[in-house]
Amino acid sequence: MPNYESPTLYIDFARLPPPDVIETIDFEALLKRYQDDVLSKNDKLSAALKLEQSPTNIILEAEAYGEMLVRARVNSAARAVMLAFSKGADLENLAAFFGVERAVGETDDSLRRRAQLAPEAYSTAGSEGAYIYQALTADPAVIRDATAVKVNDKGRVKITVMAIGTNPVPTDATILKVAARLNAKGIRPLTDVISVVPVRPIRTKIIANITMYPGPDASLIMADIGKSLQKVRDNVSLIGRDLTRSAIISALNQEGVQSVELISPAENVVVDTDQCALIESAAITPLPLRKE
Repeated sequence: MPNYESPTLYIDFARLPPPDVIETIDFEALLKRYQDDVLSKNDKLSAALKLEQSPTNIILEAEAYGEMLVRARVNSAARAVMLAFSKGADLENLAAFFGVERAVGETDDSLRRRAQLAPEAYSTAGSEGAYIYQALTADPAVIRDATAVKVNDKGRVKITVMAIGTNPVPTDATILKVAARLNAKGIRPLTDVISVVPVRPIRTKIIANITMYPGPDASLIMADIGKSLQKVRDNVSLIGRDLTRSAIISALNQEGVQSVELISPAENVVVDTDQCALIESAAITPLPLRKE
């Protein structure tokens, strides 16, 4: 009987560092290398190289720029063959290696995750990853997330499904589609009894006051806060991810902010294995710095 008590470990591609094969391209460094090469062959050209608009410099700049384009193309080619960084048709070809095809309307992120999970589907024991892969594959353009949890020792497995969009609760049609796929012959282990349920969102609102230092443009600070809060929302709005006050405060505490008073949520939003934390709105009030 499959065990779903320990979460399947997946690599978070967003946290991977750039691979060593991806080169940081520096135009000035390339130009300096060309100039040094010229001087090593003819030091009488040093005066010409000091003049930015000299014919010699213009030729060297064109050569350095051309090499920069070539190196950028090499970087792009290297990214194209990596699951973590490939996009579009390149990603589709990588996914095909795992036997995964892009569904109509499916995003790159969804296709990338299914390709990562695809080897789990080769298991005949009904692993957690296999169930998640099959649930996502039931309708990749509609389903954003899914989890598989063992309910008891009698082979009961609960699959929770989350939809894409502002409303994470999937429709009945989506639930039925997932259930049909998971119960299909060759997918469901004989000993498992599967139930498919919609995610239960815990809706919350962020209310906070921020005190800003004098000087910085308040609109720029608020724009940075908006971007950071959106990242928090994207990161936590998946099944089973808690929304912590520390994450919100960190997003609010941008450059130019002196202090943060987080009013809501008053405590961490802790979710269960069939729930998701959903930030519905954020009301951030900027306050001027008070001098004693």
